[in-house]
Amino acid sequence: MKLFEYQAKEIFRRFNILTPKEKLANNEEELVNFAKEIGFPCVLKAQVLVGGRGKAGGIKKANNEEEAKKIGKELFSLKIKDFPVEKVLVSNFVEIKKELYLSVTIDRKEKTPIVIASFEGGIEIEELAKEKPESILKINIDPLLGLKNYQARNLCYNLFGDLSLANQFNELLQKLTTIFFIYESSLVEINPLALTKDNNFCAIDAKIIIDDNALFRHPELKIWENQEKRNPIEEAAKQLGFSYIKLSGKVGCIVNGAGLAMATMDLIKKYGENPANFLDIGGSTNKERIEKALKLLIQDKEIKVILINIFGGITRCDDVAAGVLSVIKETDIPIVARLIGTNQDKAYEILKDTKVILIDNMKEAIKKAVEIAVKS
Repeated sequence: MKLFEYQAKEIFRRFNILTPKEKLANNEEELVNFAKEIGFPCVLKAQVLVGGRGKAGGIKKANNEEEAKKIGKELFSLKIKDFPVEKVLVSNFVEIKKELYLSVTIDRKEKTPIVIASFEGGIEIEELAKEKPESILKINIDPLLGLKNYQARNLCYNLFGDLSLANQFNELLQKLTTIFFIYESSLVEINPLALTKDNNFCAIDAKIIIDDNALFRHPELKIWENQEKRNPIEEAAKQLGFSYIKLSGKVGCIVNGAGLAMATMDLIKKYGENPANFLDIGGSTNKERIEKALKLLIQDKEIKVILINIFGGITRCDDVAAGVLSVIKETDIPIVARLIGTNQDKAYEILKDTKVILIDNMKEAIKKAVEIAVKS
């Protein structure tokens, strides 16, 4: 679950992490009133659950009331990556001596939490990793022992070249790791972390992502659940229990097993098209489940061909074929199917006189689907 900036900062303040003086505006009138209350200059920050707000014009400085009115009108009519701006955070302007990047996340390779820091703050970390990888510093945290004080002091020295800020930096980093563990997060990030002119650390921006599977242990966060606006098909897939992710291509995919699904998507890309989705229907699939999966993909207007790639072990191919047969009358989208494994002969018998294109070979089936998508 992603938290909005103002929500992440609310958690920061519970742990006495310094943030700017701020108020959340739900409309233009509130924005102007809060800006006058906080004082000029102030910073107006669109609240959306995606990155790149600054580049999209979602963060602006207002020097007076007239500018606040103008910017407020612009922000509340703005969409950032298709997400409408419904709230704006009004923040006092902070005089910054130095900007840094600081986060606690998961190192999947080492299977431990990791602190990531950089003296190049205010830039997306992915962009920084490409352009200036040498500026990124990392510390792996023992999940049982936690972050050690000497680790934080060493990081402080590597960032600033001296230890005058070590105690304050150590205290901040310990608080971030505490938040990471207590809220069972996959990311706790400050970008930028400001070193102010009076040598205090201030969280100018904040991002927290919490593991959805841990939310039942955090009833206090229930009010923030389901605030992320999902694609309607993604929302329907979630309700049906499918692992579904909307992508940007033309080839709709129905596959059993995440590994086979990833291999299928790789080959679609290799042969010249992009997958329209990731959809793993899982094992022990029945006719009804296949029907629901197909009906989901039919809703996607970007899909030009549907590729069904099933390796039947627990999943019976004849059940898959029966589900396909009951839905194909509802769509004109071409369907290419590769059904291999348990009861595959029965499956091919069920679908042999239909418009479904049946191909045994995985590569050939994918090539055919890509060919249809490219011609469409």
